Amino acid sequence: MSPSTARILTAVASAIVFFASIVVVTELVGDLRKTQHLRTDLAELEDVKYGLLNADVWVIQVSDILADRIDSFELNQTNRPQIKRKVELVLDRLLVEVEHYLRRRNASGDNLVQRIEGGLRQGLQDLLVDFNELRAQVPRYADVVLDELSRPENKVEMKQQLLAMIREAADATFTRLDMSAFQDVLARHQCGAPDACRARLGAEIAERQQQEVEQAFLVFGLIALLLVLNLPRRTLPPEAIFILTGATLVLLAGGVLTPMIEVEARIDELRFEILGSPVQFEDQVLYFQSKSIIDVVKLLADTGKPDMVLVAVLITLFSLIFPGLKVLATFVYYADAGGLRRRALTRFFALRSAKWSMADVLVVAIFMAYIGFSGLIASQLSGIADAGSGVRVMTTDGTSLLVGFYLFLGFVIASLLVSAKLESTVRPRTI
Repeated sequence: MSPSTARILTAVASAIVFFASIVVVTELVGDLRKTQHLRTDLAELEDVKYGLLNADVWVIQVSDILADRIDSFELNQTNRPQIKRKVELVLDRLLVEVEHYLRRRNASGDNLVQRIEGGLRQGLQDLLVDFNELRAQVPRYADVVLDELSRPENKVEMKQQLLAMIREAADATFTRLDMSAFQDVLARHQCGAPDACRARLGAEIAERQQQEVEQAFLVFGLIALLLVLNLPRRTLPPEAIFILTGATLVLLAGGVLTPMIEVEARIDELRFEILGSPVQFEDQVLYFQSKSIIDVVKLLADTGKPDMVLVAVLITLFSLIFPGLKVLATFVYYADAGGLRRRALTRFFALRSAKWSMADVLVVAIFMAYIGFSGLIASQLSGIADAGSGVRVMTTDGTSLLVGFYLFLGFVIASLLVSAKLESTVRPRTI
């Protein structure tokens, strides 16, 4: 096979692989962004503020426990004597307090007339009311109280009053929770019940993640094939330089447009008992963030604070613009397109901008952030898990590196390989 024929075949094969990689990455970016939105919606539904920190949920659980205890309350020969003794103690104490209150009131007075009136009231009270006799009747009063408590209509009324008191106490103590974001998620996914919505989102996310992993492997396989087809060649023709440059930019676009790291801390299960009945909370998300570089830049810029805007500009400049311009300038310089090799700007970005490109530093920073977040969350969650006896807590550290990180890492590695090859290709022509 002649060199020209081999060059044409290699160019055609490389072009097909290159355009295939563009299609797959474009589809992958869309799928990853969709999964990011689904993960964010699921985290919103499972946010701890709607569960463990929601007063309404506590009222429901405690009310159910109290209602069940009241419904199951029955006086019998076994528990009646014990309950009666407690009621007798309460009634006797009440009579003692009433007597002491009346005596203190009658003995008080700012002048002689008031003290005389108080003495007369006390004498009349001693004549008409014998508190010793009343206390002697406490056992009979206790039987009446227990009989009234046993009546079904009184149990229903007592339950209603008790639950109303709990509801009023919660309303007076806690601010009403804004459920608009929660309801928006349910409406967006056309879910009626939160549990069904969580289950559906979880299943869809798991299915999509498996497909995305397969797509990512296909992307890396296509880019690796491009490198294998072109890098071993002694010199690179312009079309090969163009395709390799485009391939690295495809990886860069995929990396910056999709989430790189996901930080999540959750309580899988929190279980304890109140009045012998279990209280349980499951899948409580304490913290969740899943952002791409573009998302972070936009978030910083939206704050409007000068220092945050400056950070956003620096991230964009040194981690996005400089790497992209370096790749493009490298192509222009080594292909000598339009005689632009002699331009100072082209020479700067192609030959001297490497130290200003922070792409490799960003990869290390994200990886170290992953390690740091993972260790921090794990240590903090271990403290929650040791909540004490009678309380069962299961926690999960969901911090993970996402496909976007590996796409960006692939860009860094591929751009280094392509730059090294281009330098060796052009050096003999520039000596």
